[in-house]
Amino acid sequence: MTYSYFCGIDISKNHVDLSVIDHWGNQVFIAQSPNQEAGLCELLDKLPTNDLSGVLFCAENTGMYGYNLQQVATRYGLHLWVEHPGQLKARSGFQRGKTDPVDAFRIACYAHRFCDQAQLWKAVNSDIEQLQYLQSERVLLVADRAKYKGQLGDQKEHMPQGAYRAKAERLTAIIAVFDEQIARIDRRIKELISQDQVLDRQNKLLQSIPGVGPRLALAAIILTKGFTSFESARAFSCYCGIAPFVWHSGGQTHTRARVSHRADKRMKSLLHMGAMAAVQREGELREYYLRKCEEGKPKMSVLNAVRSKLVHRMFAVIKKGEMYQQRIPKFA
Repeated sequence: MTYSYFCGIDISKNHVDLSVIDHWGNQVFIAQSPNQEAGLCELLDKLPTNDLSGVLFCAENTGMYGYNLQQVATRYGLHLWVEHPGQLKARSGFQRGKTDPVDAFRIACYAHRFCDQAQLWKAVNSDIEQLQYLQSERVLLVADRAKYKGQLGDQKEHMPQGAYRAKAERLTAIIAVFDEQIARIDRRIKELISQDQVLDRQNKLLQSIPGVGPRLALAAIILTKGFTSFESARAFSCYCGIAPFVWHSGGQTHTRARVSHRADKRMKSLLHMGAMAAVQREGELREYYLRKCEEGKPKMSVLNAVRSKLVHRMFAVIKKGEMYQQRIPKFA
């Protein structure tokens, strides 16, 4: 699509900065407003055009701080491009100095230059959105609970027993609160999944794969937005940092293919735990793991291949709509 204007939006917690450039790259509008729906709507009325369909809005993905902008985009049908921060930084050239208005202008220039590669934002399923919030809250609570559990075990032999017993009583009470809240979140997650036929079916299909448990299945559904936001298993593997890439330059062609550190580390960790579980139970993945290790392959390299196999199987069962049927090993 051909756009007449390109609007760069720099989002912070309390306010947003807008910079609009025309088709020739000239800045024609700059403004700031509170990061609220009402303030954003007022800015739209001040833009130098009444045809919002001819404007490409581009913003950096700032997580929850972009919520109000997304609500306004849904209400007005804006062409909104929410870009990954890494892409913006890598493609914006050398930067000297930083202010919010300058960042908004740089984002507008980015949208102008790469508009042919724009991926317009689409509102996600409300249930998936709620699952995303619940998952984030659960991760936070589990991490905080682990800190208290660590103190409960690590300090027993390193302080007076009377002081430890008193502290342990307090920590145990705090941990019990975390346990209760985490259990409430888990129940709510199950309710949301069970009341949506598509999500419930996807959850069951994924968990039919050996090595894919509830946490991994939930994370995959949320990250892929119900398996609609990634074109292929390979693309998802790249995003998770488990797809190997070759790095050759000039005469340096002897290096092995390696995975990239630019990855969703949490999803990669969940896939690793799934791969570890898969190779510890009888089945074709354990067969594959043992065979490759016997051939002299590095164990971590083989585990990474198992992660990739899990991803491809996840996409396969969703595409076919059939439960995973594990092949019975020929030999025990």
